[in-house]
Amino acid sequence: MPSPIPTQLVDTLTTSVEDVFTTMVFQPVQPGGVVGEVPRLKQTNIVATVAFAGHRRGAVSFHSSADCAKDIAGSMLGITPAEINGELPDAIGEIANMIAGTFRTKLAAFEPACAISVPTVTMGSDFATRYVAEVSRTVIPFTMSGQTLWVELILTGQ
Repeated sequence: MPSPIPTQLVDTLTTSVEDVFTTMVFQPVQPGGVVGEVPRLKQTNIVATVAFAGHRRGAVSFHSSADCAKDIAGSMLGITPAEINGELPDAIGEIANMIAGTFRTKLAAFEPACAISVPTVTMGSDFATRYVAEVSRTVIPFTMSGQTLWVELILTGQ
């Protein structure tokens, strides 16, 4: 059985998400309590993942509905959600990249540095992510303007 993710890492990820949304999306987010899974959404949704390696190995994943992702991208780009077209995957990939980068920077204050990958973005409906290796996972829900998004921390080989 995988070991639980240390509270310090969960707190660091939470503040990283709050920082990115305040400074880059220009909208505050409110974290909820840690949950076990990202709900399986029947509507179109988007997942952006950035892997990291070094002292720790794993990934940071951002999950939201397409509507929430359009609101985030619109706010970040200074346009209305209705004007979002082909920019959505790039904008949400960049959100995941900024969250992972901020997380990495904050981690470097108390443990050896790690490197991060480029983001991967998946869009679709009614899908779930499964891991072939045993991993430790934490999912943190956040609320932004009445919508819920989730940020997941996955650690391998602790």
